[in-house]
Amino acid sequence: MPIMGYPGENDTAAPARAHSGRGAAAWMLGMPIEEFSCVENGTEIAADLCIVGSGPAGLTIARELAGTGIDVLVVESGGLEPDPGIDALSRIVSVGAPRILEPTHVRNRIFGGSSHGWSGRCASFDDLDFAARPFVPLSGWPVAPAALAPYVARATRHLGLGPDRPEGRGLAAARLRPRPPLDPALLRHVAWQFSRDPVEPQAFMRFGRRFRACTAANIRILLHASVTHLTTGPCGAAAGTLIESLDVANLEGRRAVIRAPTVVLCAGGIENARLLLCSNRVCPAGVGNVHDLVGRTLMDHPRGSLLHFRLADAAAIRAIYGPYKLDSEQGRHVFADGVALSPAIRARRQLLNCAAWLHEVRAPDDPIDAARRLISRASEAPGRDAWAVASQPLRVLSGLHESLVRRRSVTHKLERSHFLCAVEQRPDPDSRIRLGARRDRLGLPVAEIDWRIGEQEIASLTMLARLIEAEFTRTGLPRPIVADWVDSGRYPAGALMDAAHPSGTTRMAADPRHGVVDENCQVHGVEGLFIAGSSVFPTAGHANPTLMIVALALRLADRLKARAAGQESGRRRSAEPAAGILVG
Repeated sequence: MPIMGYPGENDTAAPARAHSGRGAAAWMLGMPIEEFSCVENGTEIAADLCIVGSGPAGLTIARELAGTGIDVLVVESGGLEPDPGIDALSRIVSVGAPRILEPTHVRNRIFGGSSHGWSGRCASFDDLDFAARPFVPLSGWPVAPAALAPYVARATRHLGLGPDRPEGRGLAAARLRPRPPLDPALLRHVAWQFSRDPVEPQAFMRFGRRFRACTAANIRILLHASVTHLTTGPCGAAAGTLIESLDVANLEGRRAVIRAPTVVLCAGGIENARLLLCSNRVCPAGVGNVHDLVGRTLMDHPRGSLLHFRLADAAAIRAIYGPYKLDSEQGRHVFADGVALSPAIRARRQLLNCAAWLHEVRAPDDPIDAARRLISRASEAPGRDAWAVASQPLRVLSGLHESLVRRRSVTHKLERSHFLCAVEQRPDPDSRIRLGARRDRLGLPVAEIDWRIGEQEIASLTMLARLIEAEFTRTGLPRPIVADWVDSGRYPAGALMDAAHPSGTTRMAADPRHGVVDENCQVHGVEGLFIAGSSVFPTAGHANPTLMIVALALRLADRLKARAAGQESGRRRSAEPAAGILVG
């Protein structure tokens, strides 16, 4: 059977690469892109390393391996544009706490993965997030925060971020008002930074778009190819402990086999686990599932609007907790502050890490948004938008002054102003992903999600809300209106939703009885199979996961490069004649 190769290696395939678009091979600034529909049915595809998924984790690893001697194949279920038929493969069945069910809000089957629709919000994990806490069972990372710190620093550059913490002489001037002196024994201030595309600073980072500038000849991309099975083979006397191949398919029924001695799953917190569970030909319980851990300890960031502000107070709150801009050697960066529980009260009350940040809902007749729609010719009601601009000239002029003169984020007309509160979750083995009875168009069982929110999460959120109310009142800030259920202590179903941050389902642990992957992100007992992404997080803190996802991907990329170098060295030694033996 033919092997998919580089242009020029296969004369019959080379002419097709002059085209672009679905159904034809394409070029991305010198990088070979193949549409799976162009690959002959039943083909065997060879590579040194196969990366499954092209989101932040997958493309970070590919970028780090660019220009090496490793033949890398990136397999993506989607294409360069959204496709509803492909997105439907991500649908789930929820049998636990309410979750976002629309697949495009959670997972993006498109080149660039979840970065295609994210807001760019980034924050570092706290040192305590890595620690084993006696009141959080299964907590503790097998990797120390000091060992991860260099990778977090590298990750900021991949994400177009500035300093990890807002600092510098311009910090006080950037904020409209100083942060209030909250009691540090109760609350602490935290900051998020928003990832920006270094080529288009006004746009959020989109990994797929940025990757198109990569010109490495050793990277190949295969689009519209969904992995349906991981096949393992014998390693020594034990069966199912060596990755051998991957089955791929598309919606039209085309199938192929990828043979690679090294595979990295980068398909997300739900799909990584589902794929391992579906791969049950050799291992009936699924690959890497000897101890029934795959799909368990599903965590997210339960969040909700626990604190509201009167519109009359919105400007005062925004002056402190609204976005602000800072310049560094890397350029201009956008930050926003928030409030979190202090380490002291978390330890004393046995609470989880949780934080709150300002969220504003813009009014339908906000003149700034109306003006932007008119300028970009994206307005669906030009007359209404023109009236919104013309009837509110002072708001428009104020927005221009804030943006161009004061270099601050624009103030919009609001419909609602509130604090969103989000909390980490304690790892619960009963919060999990199973294979359901329904099947998708590829014949794979649909993921059944039994996501659970525990009492410790509720207690942490309610304590955060009450302390913010008390501290804002004490320091003279506008007093927030606390959600009714916080005061009553009766948590109603649906008051909290997930943040589309599924994690923990292939958790990392040094002991295979406690985790699916080891400290190097290799699946316990399966040589050559690695996992990247939030599914390996033992615990998830309150921070958005992307910065840590990229940091761990960089660490894994270094590991893969060292591994490939070791294998090459081993091959050279085995090819050399033994000492003392005359050859010839």
